[in-house]
Amino acid sequence: MKYAIVFLLGLVLLSCGGNDYTPKPHAYPRVYYPEKHYKLFDSIAPYSFMIPSYSVMQAFDEFASDSSKHPYWYNLHFLPFNATLHLSYHAFNNRQEFDQLFDDTRRLVYKHDIKADEIEEIELNNLTTHTSGIVYELKGNTATNLNFYISDGKKHFLRGALYFNAKTEIDSIQPIFDFLKKDIYQILGTTQWR
Repeated sequence: MKYAIVFLLGLVLLSCGGNDYTPKPHAYPRVYYPEKHYKLFDSIAPYSFMIPSYSVMQAFDEFASDSSKHPYWYNLHFLPFNATLHLSYHAFNNRQEFDQLFDDTRRLVYKHDIKADEIEEIELNNLTTHTSGIVYELKGNTATNLNFYISDGKKHFLRGALYFNAKTEIDSIQPIFDFLKKDIYQILGTTQWR
């Protein structure tokens, strides 16, 4: 009996030896970043700009029977990243209408204040294209990480909001967001009004 206990104890000690287990951290999927090439988005809309070649512009179709209500609204799909830039265009006739559009934009952005750690406002002013506006970068785990509006101050107002089409954590999408942010600034810098 004594030898059996010593033998079993020896087996237990030998089986627990030398293998130290260390849990591995969670991995993030590998992302392939395409080369940045741009093409002109030019349609019947009263604006045009350069979009990435790996994106697809699609007319907004919230209600198929009522698509004429928003003829110049588009969704720019960044296919490799499952992200969409929603673009809405509004024409205005006076300062009061512009102020209402501006207030609506701020209200939509600051709805995310509950989840956002910080909302950074970056002013834009492009004398070449006669465009000014504000880019709102929302820090933290929010539904949208970037919103903007640009306008010529006379009659054109374009609003945009970037959304990832799946539930995300900011630390996992930050490199993708930084990559797409350059494309959005390219759009903002090349916008021409008609």
